[in-house]
Amino acid sequence: MKRWFIHRGTEQRGVVLVATLLIMAVLMLQGIAFLATAQTEDTIASNYRNHAQTFYGAEAGLESGIVSLRNLLAATPNPADVQLAALAAPALTDPNYTFTTFQVQRIRPTPYATTVSSGAHVGLIAQATDYEITAEVRGPRGSRARLTQVVQYMEIPLFQFGVFYGRGVDLEIAPGPPMTFNGRVHANSNIFMINNSARFDSYVTTVGDVHRYLKRDPSDHGSNPQIKNTAGVYQSLNFDHEYDQNFNNPWSPLQWIDAAMNTFGGLLRDSAMGVQEIIPPIPDLFYDPANPDVVSHQMIEKGTATDSAAMEAAKLYYEADLKISTDAAGITTATDKNDNPVDISGCNVTTKSFYDKREQATMTVTEMDITGLQSCGKAPANGILYVSRDGARQGVRLVNGAQLPAGGFTVVSENPIYIQGNYNTVNKVPAAILADAITVLSNNWGPNNSDAKGNQATSNRPATNTTVNAAFALGPDEESSVAQGNGQLENLIRFLEDWNGDTFTYNGSLIALWHSLQATGNWRCCGDSGNNFYRPPDRVWGYDTLFNTSIPPGTPRGILVMKGRWSQA
Repeated sequence: MKRWFIHRGTEQRGVVLVATLLIMAVLMLQGIAFLATAQTEDTIASNYRNHAQTFYGAEAGLESGIVSLRNLLAATPNPADVQLAALAAPALTDPNYTFTTFQVQRIRPTPYATTVSSGAHVGLIAQATDYEITAEVRGPRGSRARLTQVVQYMEIPLFQFGVFYGRGVDLEIAPGPPMTFNGRVHANSNIFMINNSARFDSYVTTVGDVHRYLKRDPSDHGSNPQIKNTAGVYQSLNFDHEYDQNFNNPWSPLQWIDAAMNTFGGLLRDSAMGVQEIIPPIPDLFYDPANPDVVSHQMIEKGTATDSAAMEAAKLYYEADLKISTDAAGITTATDKNDNPVDISGCNVTTKSFYDKREQATMTVTEMDITGLQSCGKAPANGILYVSRDGARQGVRLVNGAQLPAGGFTVVSENPIYIQGNYNTVNKVPAAILADAITVLSNNWGPNNSDAKGNQATSNRPATNTTVNAAFALGPDEESSVAQGNGQLENLIRFLEDWNGDTFTYNGSLIALWHSLQATGNWRCCGDSGNNFYRPPDRVWGYDTLFNTSIPPGTPRGILVMKGRWSQA
């Protein structure tokens, strides 16, 4: 009988082989799993990347649409649908991603009245037009992003502000006698303020920075201006954008924001709080001009043959229903809005001259008798009068203006304007004066025969109490040197008399968008010595709340573009 023997070595080799095969199978399965996981993760990463790229592309489309819309509105405030449809999507750098939708459309067919509901300009009344921008981008593997942004184009009457300064014209405030501002104060440049005699009862906002010194002397912090908080209690401004309380140490923008918000509850804001610029309605101001004050001056200048349609819309010259012009030869003509001749021979429009000590020159002016203009039946039908004179040392003087046309009255000139006596004090109406500069001559100028005074000493021209109720758009002069200011806000309205002990009462709105280009005499105060030409009045100044409901004819409207509702589909 045979016996079979199983060799242990052979058995062991079989076990090892099986184990090896099992291990290889497990490793192979793990490798396959790892590969599948890697592929899945790569797919997820690719999909995420593609989605992110489409999102960023669509977002770039929205931003490009906002810029394109803003530029179109600057040139054409009420664009046609075909112009909106012509706005093109931006180019994308990666050819794998393309815009499948890019659309800018008007949501409502006509503007509507609204109130700004948030931000530094909350509470302002505006005419708004809503636009909707839609951008959809598609990319590889079906990736897609569709974004929609509503943009509000708001036209805000600038005479809603107690004080409004444009870009390139810094707002400086340093009154001696007490001066309280009951209306909004806004600057598209910087604000410099000192002295506790300055009090603010409403919003103080600036696109620039708040500084607690005067521009010409950063070392002088003066005393603390007073600004009301949201509870209506005055709080001291003993810090600014740059320095902490009592100006001991510089601090960060976040520390400034925290201190300003805690102290004033949002009624004082500057660039650190994201204050938006309200752009006056001059086309070139939308394109960051080198000289915004010079550009803004065009609003009050005469029309020229080279004016674009957008500039014609911006210049008040083209709105005026009565235009009175005197050429370099001294010949005066008058036309209506359509340039048809108007006979003003019986309207008591004359030429006068007098010495302006600030300008140190004899000024020749067209004297407009406002009562006479109404009596002769030639007051402008739409309430806007444009008056100008060609040449140097020329101006306009308004007399007998206590009672204005019942529907409201606005006078515009590229020259300096002088107002003699009470203005708009009988049956007050919405009124405005826009000029290169504005000088108030008191009720005593005529009785004192100040036109003919040979002695130009300030004390030889005593003033008497005078009241003016009108919005002013005017320019301060440029600072003549580092050591010489331009009179600050408290002297933005110019004087030529001895007002010591007398009161100038003003109710209106002060808008400074330009530096004066024709009335360039330096500010000098006070008294008879040297080139001084006046003593300041007691100032009872305030914002005219009539403008909250009834604005003067031709009121310029600033532009505020705000982002509204945003959505992703």
